Amino acid sequence: MEVHHHTHTERKKLTHYVWEFLMLFLAVFCGFLAENFRESLVTKEKAHQYMENMVADLKDDVAAFDTAAHYTQLWHDHLDTALKIPIDRLRNINSQDTFFYHFYPFYSWVLYIDQSDNTISQLKAGGFNLIHDKNTIDSINAVNGFYKGVKFTVDFNVTAYWDAIKKAQEIMKLPSPAIVIEDAIPRSILTNTEIFMHYDEQAIQQLYNKLANAKASLMTSVIFEKQYREKAARLCDYLQRKYHIK
Repeated sequence: MEVHHHTHTERKKLTHYVWEFLMLFLAVFCGFLAENFRESLVTKEKAHQYMENMVADLKDDVAAFDTAAHYTQLWHDHLDTALKIPIDRLRNINSQDTFFYHFYPFYSWVLYIDQSDNTISQLKAGGFNLIHDKNTIDSINAVNGFYKGVKFTVDFNVTAYWDAIKKAQEIMKLPSPAIVIEDAIPRSILTNTEIFMHYDEQAIQQLYNKLANAKASLMTSVIFEKQYREKAARLCDYLQRKYHIK
């Protein structure tokens, strides 16, 4: 006679399945939290890196626009002195030499300055999505927006410069411009050197008109460059404080 042994397996209780489900759920949920936390850290680090780069760009701008405003003011003042010499006095060679001394800085160096825009370009390309502080975004955009006005005045300066220089080349004997900006101001006034190839009062008046236009443009640039420098410096200080950047 065959004897059959029956094994009886104990049925798992419902609570056991519930517990297994909870353990699985907690494992997945904790993994999700860990991944989310990691992504948050990465985002925060990237945002901080953007702000560090922005501070570096702003520091470059502060230094560059400070120098630009200094020389733009200097060129303006020299042109102003040159234009105070009456045209009829330019028949005198000594007066021509004095005129040239004050004209030479403007002639030697066209002042063109550009914004350090590497970081702002990256922010506009998607980096702003990592910056969650609205005031920071608005402050950066405000300074960048103001720069557009600065660039307009600088571009106008370049146009006014070439307009005046082309006229000067028609009626003046001009030497080579200075190689470095520090040499743009002559160390001494020329002596008994005829600058104008011929005395043509109408042509010289046209030159004066173009130089007067350039002088006014330079003064506008000085104002805008100084304002941009101040705005950039304030934004730099704000970002350094907010993001603890040295």
